[in-house]
Amino acid sequence: MSRFAIRYPYLILVACLVLVVLGITTVLKMPVDLFPEIKIPVVVVATFYPGMPPEQIETAITGRFERFFTLASGIERIESRSLTGVSIIRITFRPGVNADTAVSNISNLAMANLRRLPAGTLPPVVLKFDASSLPVCLITLKGQGLDETQLRDLAQYSIRNQVAGAPGASVPQPFGGKYRQIMVYVDPDKLESRQLSVLDVVTALHGANLVFPSGDVKIGPVDYNIYANSQLDSLREIAQVPVRQGQREVVIGDVAKVKTPPRSRRTLSESTGKGRSIFRSSNREATRIQSKSWKGSSGRFPI
Repeated sequence: MSRFAIRYPYLILVACLVLVVLGITTVLKMPVDLFPEIKIPVVVVATFYPGMPPEQIETAITGRFERFFTLASGIERIESRSLTGVSIIRITFRPGVNADTAVSNISNLAMANLRRLPAGTLPPVVLKFDASSLPVCLITLKGQGLDETQLRDLAQYSIRNQVAGAPGASVPQPFGGKYRQIMVYVDPDKLESRQLSVLDVVTALHGANLVFPSGDVKIGPVDYNIYANSQLDSLREIAQVPVRQGQREVVIGDVAKVKTPPRSRRTLSESTGKGRSIFRSSNREATRIQSKSWKGSSGRFPI
């Protein structure tokens, strides 16, 4: 080999130059990704039943799903966790199994088994687990004059939809902040004195808070849409809903108190010592949106 190199020095020089040029070109064109696509055939199934204890979650939901998922082919192992109000099942497939096909098979099995679950169980959420599902940035909201409840509503119903338009972005639910809700606290003594039950109050609320499709009416050349919206707009309207009508009308305010306490908070997200509502976006392209800002009716909310 050395004798050949001495005999043809120009050929060896040209070959070395070609290797250098090809190497530099390959390095410059080589794609660089912080989160490269990793094909891991793992599927996660999350099923929710708010308030159910872990023992019943294991018996009524997790165990049934685990037995039903064995109908899928290519499974290597099944792991599960039963927590209060949630069942989490992780299914690992053998190498070589197509992840999209695995998600489709597990989704079909989960929906087929849904009718056997306890009444009130929410439909299961089936997700494919890979490296791109990990969060790459956090978006923090703050607003002058807005409390944690208003910030959460803003993130949930406004900003989250705008961020979802980023190429390839996957935006989960916001976490932190207070969830707005309306509670009706019934006085059992007042109900008993008026010969009413809690079911009567629930039935009255359901019957008074409705939206009906009423169709349309054509008057002359104009066709008008008719909306029958009887949804309640304020706490005062809820308190004035009649529970029993007749010679002596009874409204909800006579037997209960209507308040807006925040739901029991399990997570708290803070930044620089002040309450914040934070949510995550999971995609490499989403890192480009962190310098944007949104304008709302109540102020400006920078990211």
